[in-house]
Amino acid sequence: MKDQDDPMYDSPTYLMYETVRVVRRAGARMFPGQPRMPHLLVLWCVARSGPLSQRDVAERLRMDAGDLVGIVDALEEAGHVRRRRDPADRRRYALEATDGGQGFLEESLQARRRLNEVLFEPLSPDERRLFREMLLRVLAHHDDRFADLAPDETPADDAPSDDAPAGGASYRGTAPRERVVTPQVEAEARLRQQARH
Repeated sequence: MKDQDDPMYDSPTYLMYETVRVVRRAGARMFPGQPRMPHLLVLWCVARSGPLSQRDVAERLRMDAGDLVGIVDALEEAGHVRRRRDPADRRRYALEATDGGQGFLEESLQARRRLNEVLFEPLSPDERRLFREMLLRVLAHHDDRFADLAPDETPADDAPSDDAPAGGASYRGTAPRERVVTPQVEAEARLRQQARH
C-alpha cells in the first residue's frame, strides 16, 4: 500500500494530532522554558474574568480540577496570579492576575502570534481565515463556549437576505466577520441558488 493510500492520512483526527505535536515542538524550540498552553489559558481566564474560584476556572476552561491545582501553584510561584479569600464566600479562595501576570500574558500572546505566523506560513491569509472558521465551526458544534465565534451556515432552502455575506453564511456572533470566498464557496452558492429556482 502506498503512503498516500493509507487511511491514516485521510483521517482529520490523525492530522490534527500530528499538527498539535508540531505546535508543541515549534513552541518549545522558539520559546524554551516558557509555560505551556494550559498555563496561559488559566492566566488568560483569570486576567479576563477574575477574580474567580479555581472551580470557576476549571468549569470555564473545561479543565480537570486536579490538573488545575498544579498549574495555579506554578502561576502563583511565578508571581502571575495570587489567591485571595473570596469576599462572596470566605471559605474559598479567588484567583486574580497580578500586574506582572497581566504583562506576562500580553508578552506571551505576542509570542503566540509569532508562533502562529511560523506555523501557518504555508497558508495564504484567506486560507488562514478559512482554516480558523472551519476549526471554530467544529468547536462550536461540540462546545458552546465557541458558539458566538463560529460561522453559522444558512440552510440551503433559506434565501439569503440582501445584506448576507457571500456564500450564504450568517454568523452567530455580534461582531461583523469577513467572509472568505473561495472558488468552492462560490460554486456551492451557485448550486444552492440553482436549486431554489
